[in-house]
Amino acid sequence: MLPLAFPLAAQALAITVGGTDYEVSFTSTSYQANPDLFGAAAPGLTPWWGNPGLAATFASEVYDQLGVNVYQAGYGPVFAYDYSLAGLGEVYGIAQNTLDINDQLILDSPPLAANATHPYALATASTSVPAPLPLLGAAFAFGWARRLRKNQQAL
Repeated sequence: MLPLAFPLAAQALAITVGGTDYEVSFTSTSYQANPDLFGAAAPGLTPWWGNPGLAATFASEVYDQLGVNVYQAGYGPVFAYDYSLAGLGEVYGIAQNTLDINDQLILDSPPLAANATHPYALATASTSVPAPLPLLGAAFAFGWARRLRKNQQAL
C-alpha cells in the first residue's frame, strides 16, 4: 500500500468569508509532518496564515459545523495562523467554542508543539463556473443530440 502524500481530511464545509467562497475541513496532523499545508499561498491550505483576526473570522464562520469535540471537549478544529522556531517549534492558533459563538480559545500561551498531532482546519477557495458555461454546454448537447437523431433517420 502506498503512503498518502497528505493526511485524509474530514468532509468539507462551504462558507463565505470576505466575499470568497471556501471549502473548509480539518485533518489530524502535526506542523512538522506537513509544513506545506500551513501558509496562505499555494501549496498552503490556510488562507488565514499570518493573520489571527482572519483566523478568528474563519473559526466563527465554521462554528460547530465540523464537530463539537474536535480539538478538545466543546471546541472545533484549530485554525493555525503562525509558527515559531522557539523551543522545538511552536504553532499558534485559535479554536472556536462550539457551545458559545462568542468564545474562542487563543492558543498562544502556551502555543501548540509543532511535532504534536492536532486537528488543524484547512481551506481552499471554491471556484464557481461562470453562469453562461453550463447553458452553452446544455445547448451544445441538445444540438449534438438533434444531429445524431437526424443522421440515424437518414440511415
